[in-house]
Amino acid sequence: MAISVETKLKQERLLRIIEEELQDLPSLPAVVAKVMQTINDPTTSATDLNRLISTDQALAGKILRLVNSSYYGFPRKITTITHAIVILGFSTVRNLATSLGVVSGFDPGNMITALDREQFWAHSVAVASAASLVARRKNASAKVLEEVFIGGLLHDIGKLFLDQYFPQQYTIAIKLAKAANISIWEAEKTALGVGHVLIGKRVAEKWNLPPSLSAMIALHHQTAYAKEYMEIVSIVHAADYLARKVKLGNAGDTLVPAVAPEVQRWLNFSPEVWETLESDTLSKFEGATDFLKIMIGK
Repeated sequence: MAISVETKLKQERLLRIIEEELQDLPSLPAVVAKVMQTINDPTTSATDLNRLISTDQALAGKILRLVNSSYYGFPRKITTITHAIVILGFSTVRNLATSLGVVSGFDPGNMITALDREQFWAHSVAVASAASLVARRKNASAKVLEEVFIGGLLHDIGKLFLDQYFPQQYTIAIKLAKAANISIWEAEKTALGVGHVLIGKRVAEKWNLPPSLSAMIALHHQTAYAKEYMEIVSIVHAADYLARKVKLGNAGDTLVPAVAPEVQRWLNFSPEVWETLESDTLSKFEGATDFLKIMIGK
């Protein structure tokens, strides 16, 4: 799609404004930032994490609601963060806290946005669910299972930034994607001069998100560049395809892109396995509806 000189100049001005907004992006809640710091501190115990999360009663309450949701399906109610850590693991609880912090960082309040936030988060939860299924199918490690779940949940945060801070331009991008039958990523670059993956990377850097999470955010459309993060980025890429294929949620467009050749080769799934994953994604998402409502504060 050719871009005129005038459009190019407008984009350059807009990119400067976007950069200014990125610089002014509010920090994550202090407790969430401290929780994330535990990723690099091997001396942190479950008791330490419990004490830290418990300083924010709203955060602790949401984590316990998520843990007790039908998504996890535990037979008995979990009543403390320490118990949640014992059952789910240190990393999973930390990732839930991080996810909730990111969600709160993009709460639009009463403002009108171009993205349907409920549909956006439905897509995100579907990708997280599908990522867990793909990872298990590949016999991935417990660490990878934890990483791809939060990666799936937060892979599109660049869209939230563009939608919240530039709603008029993002409305144009969404309309363009539909009218021209192109991906929202392509439409963003035409309407704003930049796509959500680059913006997501900048947001991840601003908030000091882990490098593995930043890679899944920045490279889920460009898996060939993932290098040492190839496994987790490929899983999120495949999960994004699955969520779109079975039409769960909407993150700006309804296209179902092909799985990248390098991801197809690495996964080496038969058509029957892909069909099973589609069915399992639908089933897993059915159990995630209350998880979704808790995430978005309903």
